[in-house]
Amino acid sequence: MAYTEQRTDSAGRTGYVGRYRVDGRLRSTRRFTVRREALAEARRQEEAGKHAEWVDPAAGRLTVAEWFATWQETRADRAARTLEAERERFRSLVAPAFGDRPLRQVTHEDVARWAATMTSPTTGATASAARRRDATRLLVALLDAAVDARRLRTNPARTPSGKVPALPRAPKTKPHRYLSHEQLRRVADATASPQARTLVLLTALTGLRWGEVSALTVADVDPLRRRVRVTKAYTRLDDGTLLLGDTKTHARREVPLPATLVGAVTDRAAGRAPADLLFTGARGGPLRRESFDRSAFRPAVTAAGTAVGTLRQALGLLPSPLFDDGVTAAVRRLQADGGLEPTGVVDPATWALVAEADRTRRDGLTRGEKASRTRLLTALSRTTLAPGAEDFDTLTLHDLRHTAASLAISGGATVKAVQRMLGHESPVLTLSTYAGLFEDDLDQLGDAMSAAFQASAVAPDRGDEGTGIAPVRALRSRAG
Repeated sequence: MAYTEQRTDSAGRTGYVGRYRVDGRLRSTRRFTVRREALAEARRQEEAGKHAEWVDPAAGRLTVAEWFATWQETRADRAARTLEAERERFRSLVAPAFGDRPLRQVTHEDVARWAATMTSPTTGATASAARRRDATRLLVALLDAAVDARRLRTNPARTPSGKVPALPRAPKTKPHRYLSHEQLRRVADATASPQARTLVLLTALTGLRWGEVSALTVADVDPLRRRVRVTKAYTRLDDGTLLLGDTKTHARREVPLPATLVGAVTDRAAGRAPADLLFTGARGGPLRRESFDRSAFRPAVTAAGTAVGTLRQALGLLPSPLFDDGVTAAVRRLQADGGLEPTGVVDPATWALVAEADRTRRDGLTRGEKASRTRLLTALSRTTLAPGAEDFDTLTLHDLRHTAASLAISGGATVKAVQRMLGHESPVLTLSTYAGLFEDDLDQLGDAMSAAFQASAVAPDRGDEGTGIAPVRALRSRAG
């Protein structure tokens, strides 16, 4: 049973501490000046112990920074990139406000104020909404773990109902970029090497993440079954280190290998051991994203995305992103004058004529601009441009994954099939990410329902039995 004891401190001041028993051990509250307050606190602590809700007050003396270090040690199974991001977020945003503060001294008001006003350590300005949201989530998770470890009775970052009102609004996500089949072929053809072309097509037709496609080995590809096994992925840390580990969702999966890529993938695997990487860097090691993006992907996207505009400029036509009838007529004249069949399609032989025509329109360009123009036309000489083609905005390597989802959905793939191909944890994530791509399904569903209903009324060979038409006609006859 709880009771109190009178205590006198070194300054001669008299006070009271509550005494209570939890887990068979006699414990003390902090010192109070009023006896009834000490007794009330002792009773609360004793009652909490009876309901397994007791928290040792001394456990909350650990600082937030000390608890973060302990908490991270228990998360060793998480991806190295995840732990690195948490450390950076804590060091730059959480620690300046709460690092030296004991856990039990963190208040809800402090968290709410900090979440709304936290500043960037580099600029001193208010951090972006995305950074504030991620940092707040980290602190909430850290304090939740302190509650689970019985260092805190409740999480001060949450309201009594469990909500986190200080969480900043989620920023609007960048709109996805999708390529059509023709635009994808244009990008792939504009690359300067067979490896780059195969990698671009494989990524855009299977939806593999960069870490997954760069970690593929010869053994992961089965041309006979036309399957690609995704079992691991590379993760790049901020210091440039590449770590080979599990995929993002820690799950293995198989994706279909398009028949059009079987030959190219087989050529990549020829003469290599099963454990060798399918795509490699210049020195035979893992292919790095930043290197591939700078030297292969970005130049190809720039050339392919401006192909129509480049063609129009070389032919002296008005600027436009469309390969219209005027461009077709000009291309046919150029082909006829150059001794080619006037098809209107700009193939590699026609691009050579376009390059010659472009040289006559380079007056006023600097030497660097002329060199850039030559590189652009050299890349385009590997492509084929047909009437109806259209230029497109620049895109990132990750947009190839979005392109794979778009092409699969437009080809009639189900949500479940797209989920399995992309390696999403659930169909809900697939739907929420690509909800806009499924809107056309409503039109198709409506057309199918309408067609089926209309077909039910046209059955002269079967008569009216079973269709519901005869009773309607009979009613009409009676009504007449």
